[in-house]
Amino acid sequence: MSNFILISHRQRINFKQNIFNFTLNRLIFTLSFLFALYSCTKDDDKIAFNDIPVVESYLIKNNPVSLTVSRKTPFEDNVTLSDDILDQLQIKISYNNQTRIIPSVGKGVYRDPSLKPQEGITYKLEFVFNNQLVTSSTDVPKKPVGFHQSVTVLEVQSFDFSGGFPTGPITIPEPVKLTWTNNDEGYFMVVIENTEVSPVPIRDFGDNTPPGRFFRNEPTQGKQFEIQSMSFQYYGNHRLILYHMNPEYAELYKDNGNSSQNLTNPATNVKNGLGIFTGLNADTLTLNVIKK
Repeated sequence: MSNFILISHRQRINFKQNIFNFTLNRLIFTLSFLFALYSCTKDDDKIAFNDIPVVESYLIKNNPVSLTVSRKTPFEDNVTLSDDILDQLQIKISYNNQTRIIPSVGKGVYRDPSLKPQEGITYKLEFVFNNQLVTSSTDVPKKPVGFHQSVTVLEVQSFDFSGGFPTGPITIPEPVKLTWTNNDEGYFMVVIENTEVSPVPIRDFGDNTPPGRFFRNEPTQGKQFEIQSMSFQYYGNHRLILYHMNPEYAELYKDNGNSSQNLTNPATNVKNGLGIFTGLNADTLTLNVIKK
């Protein structure tokens, strides 16, 4: 088992773009759904637009704090927005009787390279938006314990469907089994990422857009996960990252049951806002996928 990975700047960017953009996309989809329904109602039944912020922040152990604030988008023209400027908010994070004002770096992003979260500390978020105090709190969960894999090398047969389905025998290897300790029914998620600069595809993609270099499972309270060989799209080295997460992150993956009879906002742990302010911790293993 490898030591805890200190996520590099590039890895943090990949993390934000690939994994937790899922969270923001889910929020945007749900909000779009809600306002599309609202716009279908009669004029005298319309619900007044509440201008509240959407927060996205993931506190990763030993990595600089970063936070993004965006606006909930109205689907009506006759709404009134607050005068708040997204790059001029006073974002405060408090911990251990200290308060830090997080500097803006533009486009709604706030970052403090010197503030690196640690386990066992509660971090409290606070700022004012539309004359309301927006607050949230979280901590960094413990690093995963007992993270193991069944194999370190996986042999996968190459496929080429350009001439039709292969006529020869196809050997499908046993799935890669990942296990970890989970005695308190915590939430975990596995992310698999190809780390090659120019990865070689396992199968011919034809004229289709090549798939991304990563995939994941949904958060689970279990203590194992099997990676099927058909899930891999490329040969080469892969990172197997196990994230230990807080319940508020896992909640975003659940069906919130929105319908025309049940209009609710997506899950959030931000008071007077939407989005998520949560902590994560990870351990990483490696797997080499080779051609059989």
